[in-house]
Amino acid sequence: MSRTRSTSAVKAVLAAATVVVGLAMSTGQLTAASFTDGGFDSKGTDTARAGQPVVTDTVLSADDSPEVFARADAARDALGFPVGSKKAGRHVKDGFQNSDYDEVAEVGSSGQPLAITQFDGDGRLLAAVRFDAPSGPQVKVTSDAAARAAQRGLAGTGLTVGGAPRIDANTLTGGWDVHWDRVQDGFAVRGDETRVHVWQDGRIESVARVEHKLAAAPSRRLGQVEAQEAVALQVDAWSSGEDTSYAVQGMDVEWVGPNAMFEPSKVGAAPGPYRLAWVANIKPSGPASEYVRLITLYVDAGNGAVIGGDIVE
Repeated sequence: MSRTRSTSAVKAVLAAATVVVGLAMSTGQLTAASFTDGGFDSKGTDTARAGQPVVTDTVLSADDSPEVFARADAARDALGFPVGSKKAGRHVKDGFQNSDYDEVAEVGSSGQPLAITQFDGDGRLLAAVRFDAPSGPQVKVTSDAAARAAQRGLAGTGLTVGGAPRIDANTLTGGWDVHWDRVQDGFAVRGDETRVHVWQDGRIESVARVEHKLAAAPSRRLGQVEAQEAVALQVDAWSSGEDTSYAVQGMDVEWVGPNAMFEPSKVGAAPGPYRLAWVANIKPSGPASEYVRLITLYVDAGNGAVIGGDIVE
């Protein structure tokens, strides 16, 4: 049994679920409500948005996919999540995120979701959340204790994290947010992390892992001087004929996601794997500084091509 929904409809439900759950999670995939379809043809396609990315899900059962449900049970127990009276499973193909994942929900006797776990194509935990709430006054565990609880929970699900985590107090719940940034071959992967939210009593409320596919590292990596020359060429092109100048405020090598920020012809293209790049932060002066505060430029660490970036207005 399959269903197909337009990206905009899915986004709306996901946004609502995020508000209800109260998570600041960057996966954007967890849902706590059922979807309602509308405006679809007999094949389940939104005719008004044909050709746009869609999300398709297929129902999974414990008989057909016992390994998925066994994996979900193990993760649920490792994280200390509640056990439901029944389970609901589905396989999701997300055209917008260009990803596939399996999801299992613990469902209560009245039909409400108690917890959800999601796994990527390799069977690794992608995200998890419980939908109940701590009750009564509680003693707040220390940040170190929260980090240890988070690491134990992750280890129980088969996820490994390295290095010291960042630990932030969560002013909304009184608990702790424990983050591990992803590093590959000694370089940070921009935006990738494993994040665990720990309630103030030390129990885990949610896990979110953001991990993009990486392209092969270039056999020869540009040195900083070569990368600066590539940045200078782009900056000169921007400032040609204008009473504007730019200053490079810093450059680092990171894994980044190529984007269409400086190449509009690629808008709407499916996201590709992350690539190793020099990341340059550029501060404009003159007229341009009135509407642009900072420009981030991605320069491919192999061939010196500009592969994207960002603008802070």
